[in-house]
Amino acid sequence: MARAGLLRKLPAAAVVLAALSSSGQAALQVAVATNFQAAFVQLAERYPGEIAATYGSSGLLYAQIVQGRAFDAFLSADRMRPQALLDANLAFAPTAYASGRIVLLVNDGEPNASWLTAAKRVAIANPHAAPYGRAADETLARLGANVQRITALNVAQAFHFCASGAVDGAFAALAQVLAEDTPEERYWIVPESLHAPIEQVAVAIRGGDEATAAVFLQYLASDDARALVRAAGYR
Repeated sequence: MARAGLLRKLPAAAVVLAALSSSGQAALQVAVATNFQAAFVQLAERYPGEIAATYGSSGLLYAQIVQGRAFDAFLSADRMRPQALLDANLAFAPTAYASGRIVLLVNDGEPNASWLTAAKRVAIANPHAAPYGRAADETLARLGANVQRITALNVAQAFHFCASGAVDGAFAALAQVLAEDTPEERYWIVPESLHAPIEQVAVAIRGGDEATAAVFLQYLASDDARALVRAAGYR
């Protein structure tokens, strides 16, 4: 889809108009974890309403919500941050919308556990802000892999570091490599036994357009949306 391809090339923190409606209503403001960008663009194109999406690491978006930034819904790449918002009565209607997978993407050689050596420069998303970075950190620890870590702001930047040749490899989301039609010989799907599950949960934010956000989350849980999410590389 040409439009989706164009949007994938925007900076991860960019605010983009993801879908248009002729209703004249204000756009639903949605904070979206970076790993889910390509899938979200396709979901938003099918949604019968106007959506403005802000992409970033789950930790960064969570901090902005706590600090009062006006979002209507938050699609996190984990369960922990939405739960923290629920506990603080800042959110409602939790919806599990995806279960993510990480991959090791490499520029040269055969991607596998043995590829991870001290000579390799490997980009990972900030483990403190990005659930995919945390999963990468856990994977490296369980493998006992000693690599030269390059910390990226989020999983999109980690992917970019590898795609640009700035590093030898990166831990990225399976959805990212599928969206970019990356050859299978360039990535290794990390066994889920090497890291905690990446359970992605969405919530509606209190004080925003609560009614429309709740409707959007119902759409996110629909069979049509779930089929698209699975096709994008999630469970």
